[in-house]
Amino acid sequence: MFVDKPARRRIIAVGAAGLLAAPALGGAAAAAEEPQTVPVYAVVQEGLTAGQGAELAKAFGVPNALQGNGYFAYVDAAAYGRVPLTAAGRATKDESGRAVQAQAIDRAALEKISPVADEEALRRGGQLIELAGLSPDLKARPQVTHTELTLTDAENGRPQVHPLDTVVSYQLDLAGLPVSGQGAKLRLTVGPDGTVTQLAHALRAVERRGEVKVIGEQAALDACAKLYGQDVKQEAPTLGYQFPELSATDADGKGKVSTIAPQYTCNPVGGAGAQAHRLVPAVEGAAPGGKLGATRAGDTVTASVSVEGGTAPYTYRWSSSTTVLPTDGSDGESISYKRSPRGREDDGAERLSVEVTDADGIAATAHVDLPGDGDATAEFQPGGGGFGALAIGPNDVGIEQTIDEWQCAQDSGNGFRSVMASHGVGTQFDWRGASAWEKDFKDPSLGGIDSSYVDDVDATWYTGHGWPGGFTFKGNNSDTQITPSDARWGNRDLEWLQLESCQVLRDTNGHHDYFGRWRQAFAGLHIMNGFDTNAYCVGGGTGATFASYLFPKKFLWWELRPAYRVQNAWAAMAIDREPSGVKYRSTGLVRPDGTTNIGDFFWGQGPTGPDIPLTPNTGQWSISGTV
Repeated sequence: MFVDKPARRRIIAVGAAGLLAAPALGGAAAAAEEPQTVPVYAVVQEGLTAGQGAELAKAFGVPNALQGNGYFAYVDAAAYGRVPLTAAGRATKDESGRAVQAQAIDRAALEKISPVADEEALRRGGQLIELAGLSPDLKARPQVTHTELTLTDAENGRPQVHPLDTVVSYQLDLAGLPVSGQGAKLRLTVGPDGTVTQLAHALRAVERRGEVKVIGEQAALDACAKLYGQDVKQEAPTLGYQFPELSATDADGKGKVSTIAPQYTCNPVGGAGAQAHRLVPAVEGAAPGGKLGATRAGDTVTASVSVEGGTAPYTYRWSSSTTVLPTDGSDGESISYKRSPRGREDDGAERLSVEVTDADGIAATAHVDLPGDGDATAEFQPGGGGFGALAIGPNDVGIEQTIDEWQCAQDSGNGFRSVMASHGVGTQFDWRGASAWEKDFKDPSLGGIDSSYVDDVDATWYTGHGWPGGFTFKGNNSDTQITPSDARWGNRDLEWLQLESCQVLRDTNGHHDYFGRWRQAFAGLHIMNGFDTNAYCVGGGTGATFASYLFPKKFLWWELRPAYRVQNAWAAMAIDREPSGVKYRSTGLVRPDGTTNIGDFFWGQGPTGPDIPLTPNTGQWSISGTV
């Protein structure tokens, strides 16, 4: 058991009487509800310390993958979810003259894979729980799943499912209430040979420090409704605890989060596709409060906020409905920028949003509409959550993000762009909010312009609402959604499409019907990455995490971690960033000779396969896993 703990910090217990005044979240109906009390917790250790990380690595026979923030995140780049592949023929050239190497599935080796028994994986998981030394009120419930490769041999072929390993992940409960968040992860994967190929440990040590009154369900419903559009209905929210991303420095066990208080998770239904789950604080007055004020003069917008309450220091994140704001210099309590709407048909609309998050991860949001010159103000509500030449370039990427008012979604696009740029990969286009258009994804033969945007880059990152039949857009150009019949990707350049969107690759009937839905979209596209379940918009960071795994991690000339294959980078991102129970999925084509793009690396990082033509004899593959 991990036993070394930092000196205990003085924590002020949060109680209803001690909270700063804030606008009530509910009306008369809420006031009539019987108040409920639940525990509040003090953080006594933030993640693993350096010594604990070394102990964990030794216990499971893996390299020490402890990060400075206290998160242990190990993935064996060669063995995790491994599909046996073999080189097929000589290397050739792609449309840009880059070397490609075909790799085919080794069917004989695939048939020999026999995952370890669930009981053995649970035994290893029990070892992880013992080492974690859970806080007394924290309980862990195991779930055993498998990373699965699903194959079809041809159009309408019967799917064959091949389990590749055995996964044990844990759903955490604190005082009987569910725990979620990027700081609440315990997961390991055991390969067919019995070795651990993936290990995630992100957890805080907490101690109970009293009870707090929480708002009733109706008040929470009202608060959730203010975070979504008018066409989005709300089911009963879920009371629980949110563990934010770890924040230690140099794995010293000390972070900025001092208190874990209860929060409600919103459960939205309806609207434009499946909706992400956002959070509202369950303790009245726990969130930061204050006012946003903004002024517009022509295309110049200036704004500032005044904030009180919550726990300082605060983090500010600004976003615009027309303009990609710089990641540097746009995180303070004031901002100034010039609007840069897309296209000549600018209707003059401008919405400025800001999300403020306190030191304990409690957020509040505010937005103002500025249709023309003038001033606007808004109170905070508790809760949160350019392009170059058109020729096919050497390496480039694109971003389309349709939820400009959600800071977690903005962070995904910002992180993807920033990490790719740090490795010399330019962003050809970056459209947000109403500037992200459906026809950017639609083939010219169908009235779209994807040959100038989505299909003119190597990789595209999309964040927005989705459902099994497609994904959505705010701007009506030429309509507000992409469906499979609109898409023919890869007939110009696109290799890898990332869809941070709910349920686009969902198996709706238990027979892998996503194969048939999206089959015609593959016109040279190598891999479509997405989700079977809902994707969660909590904390952001998904785009940066995915992009970082495409490249090796180095310190000076030492390689600390190799580059991951594109499919494995998506899986590793989901493990790091999505809550337990989320199911990720990647899919592509199989040539009749068995050639696939499962083994693709991003350009220059390892072998990349050729485009695979779609014919009636072309098969399909998917790799799925549960966080």
